[in-house]
Amino acid sequence: MQIRAKQGGATLIEVMVSIVVMSIGLLGLASLQMNALKYQKTASQRSEAVQAAYDLGERMRANWVFTTQDKYTTERSTNEANYTYTTAYNTTIGTSHTSLPNNCAITMATATGCTAAQIAQNDITQWLRSVEVRLVGGAGIIKPVTGASNSTFDVTVMWKEQGLTTTDSTCPSEASAPAGVRCFTIRYTI
Repeated sequence: MQIRAKQGGATLIEVMVSIVVMSIGLLGLASLQMNALKYQKTASQRSEAVQAAYDLGERMRANWVFTTQDKYTTERSTNEANYTYTTAYNTTIGTSHTSLPNNCAITMATATGCTAAQIAQNDITQWLRSVEVRLVGGAGIIKPVTGASNSTFDVTVMWKEQGLTTTDSTCPSEASAPAGVRCFTIRYTI
């Protein structure tokens, strides 16, 4: 009587195929998790940008008496009240924004000894510092809207967005924003 040889190795092949299928599934899950983290970071940055823009808008509204375009069209360094800040993105990044003079003390309740220009400068300085802290590569631009009412401003918040390799078409020309910088602009009428 002849003994037949048993088939061998079939179970091993099945195990190897199942390991390959499971590995592909785990790689897919890892990819989904990485994308979820990336999109969560992007959403968080956008949320911070919106909050920063609204913060400045509320500061401008609180100082509304001084916010007319004829008083605010000169550069921030003059003595006139000014909510205009149109410095290019690369110039703004890493800039040490000037603080208030010693005779001007702004607290939650009052702004003693402060001129309208100093209050506006303080608002812009604090806002730019806040944007730098809140956002990766954060910067901002504030400019009066040409042809609009005397107290209409565009507030633009800019930040570096991971994975963005193109230039954002929504960035204002004054920003000279390089590729990889995202912009969010909101218009305020005070």
